[in-house]
Amino acid sequence: GAVYNADGQLITASFMDYTMPRADDLPSFKLATHETLCPGNPLGIKGCGEAGAIGSPPALINAITDAIGNNNLTMPASPSRVWAAMKA
Repeated sequence: GAVYNADGQLITASFMDYTMPRADDLPSFKLATHETLCPGNPLGIKGCGEAGAIGSPPALINAITDAIGNNNLTMPASPSRVWAAMKA
């Protein structure tokens, strides 16, 4: 939240005012791993690298709909779908 000094002046008005936490600012952590097999495939493995790609398609659709001024566009954004949305 917002932080004010003794005079009531806001001292955290932007992210530039926040300092990065140091090691002594953080609590102690106990880490543990637990294996759970995935029943959905014969190897029992799970993916872990897909999370970085989740936001890309919605961001692209939002950029296209913003550019054409029409929110009625579904994925995949094929040329024919974009053209139809532009004409609608």
